[in-house]
Amino acid sequence: MKRRNLYPILLTLMLLLLIPNLAAAMLVEEATKIPYQVNNSDRIVIGTVSKIIDYGRYTIITITVNEWLYNPLPAKTIQVRIETGSSYWTEDEAEFTLNEHVLIMLKDSDVDKQLFSVTFGFPGKRPAADRDAVIEELKAQGKWTEENQTGNKTNETGIVENTKTENEQEDQNVDSINDTKTAENTETADEKEESSNQTQKPNTTPFMSPVSVIVALLGAIVCLKRKR
Repeated sequence: MKRRNLYPILLTLMLLLLIPNLAAAMLVEEATKIPYQVNNSDRIVIGTVSKIIDYGRYTIITITVNEWLYNPLPAKTIQVRIETGSSYWTEDEAEFTLNEHVLIMLKDSDVDKQLFSVTFGFPGKRPAADRDAVIEELKAQGKWTEENQTGNKTNETGIVENTKTENEQEDQNVDSINDTKTAENTETADEKEESSNQTQKPNTTPFMSPVSVIVALLGAIVCLKRKR
């Protein structure tokens, strides 16, 4: 009888031990979903990995910001801290490679230093191609504001203005080069004309040909004969 009473107790203990694992498994699966990530992130950014520095216990990933999708900051670069020390459970940490283009769900660590962590570890790092799906979820949750759109348009306008400025500078440089060439060509032409004039001046110097001398002498003789 005592042994039979032990079975329900053992079964209950086994269930109690399994419940946390089942809950954790459900949480991990939920954490991979965009709606859950958007709802639990402080900020969302798209950027390019520009630097990776391993400090042993942790790694700092520098991200060059391309676009803020949610809760933007006036920062061109941010840093993401990844725990890598032996005393930490690092299996679920996100991994980054240099020059990688990524979309990251962020949790604030030290906003003044632009320091963040990745929401839920590796699930919070997503391909940049998920941008449209994330924006749709932001709109569904009422987190896609005009501020986001204005910020993105400002960035695009800055890029366009920079492009225009570069093109204008190029045009000015081309015009300057053309003006310089035109001035050089004009000076060369003037020099050629002066040289030509100087060469032609001796040819225009008046002189008497032998025929003219003979005609003049004959005229003088005729005049003397008539006087006699």
